[in-house]
Amino acid sequence: MPQTPAAVRGTFGLLGRTAPGLATALAARAFLHVGRPASVRVADRPVHEEARRGFLTRGGDEVATYAWGDPDAPAVLLVHGWQSRASAFGSLVTAVTGAGLRAVAYDAPAHGDSGGHVRTALGDVEIISRLTDAEPGPWAGVVSHSFGSLAAGVAVRDGVPADRLVGIASIAAFRFTEDLFVREIGLPWALRARFTQAWERRLRDDPEVTPGATDRFDLLTRPLPERVRTLWLHDDGDQLVPHSQSALLLGAHPHGSRLVTTTGLGHSKILGDAAVLTHVVDHLT
Repeated sequence: MPQTPAAVRGTFGLLGRTAPGLATALAARAFLHVGRPASVRVADRPVHEEARRGFLTRGGDEVATYAWGDPDAPAVLLVHGWQSRASAFGSLVTAVTGAGLRAVAYDAPAHGDSGGHVRTALGDVEIISRLTDAEPGPWAGVVSHSFGSLAAGVAVRDGVPADRLVGIASIAAFRFTEDLFVREIGLPWALRARFTQAWERRLRDDPEVTPGATDRFDLLTRPLPERVRTLWLHDDGDQLVPHSQSALLLGAHPHGSRLVTTTGLGHSKILGDAAVLTHVVDHLT
């Protein structure tokens, strides 16, 4: 996440000591705020416009879906990260379809061309499950980035049929995102548990978000089955999600798992790197 201004950190630190209820409420609101949907990058627009588009409805909101390639070819599911969109996989879509596979993706709620105001990992898992139900067979693989990697990994671990998973700049457990956010905004660590309770209360209208529901989103204590071949790719200079997250995932998946470390690509450029694309396609095929 971007570096928090010192004034904001100071404010949360002061409120945390003098008005902890207000501090955690404001922190919860900021934590769930997605911001303005990302636009399609110029480089990705040709691929974006070639997609076969559809939508599904979740909680009254329309979720934009996309597909590329031969409709009869084996399908690869792509799950994008936070404040991103499906078109961010433009280079990967070209590589995947060029290898004779079909690519399927979606804009998460509050992202891209989808409706809604909040994105949760629980929501992503539901969307992945519904896209899976529409497929005639198992996925040839699932490729994901950043926040999307956690939801994709949990979906496959919990039964979505796929024997190959690729996680790019992956998050190992949801608690990492909470820990990082609390530290980054300067909220006193003593309020860590209250912070979780506060953002869960803000989602109380979602029946899936019950106390402790996010314990499910941990690929370290609850790893993927051994049958799933996993490829983790992570840049050693990633400033948003540290490389150590993928190192932890490698350690939690000792069977059929591999970690490729890049340098100089950061958190997002890694998605379009030619060598990375080759690693991904080789893993899927």
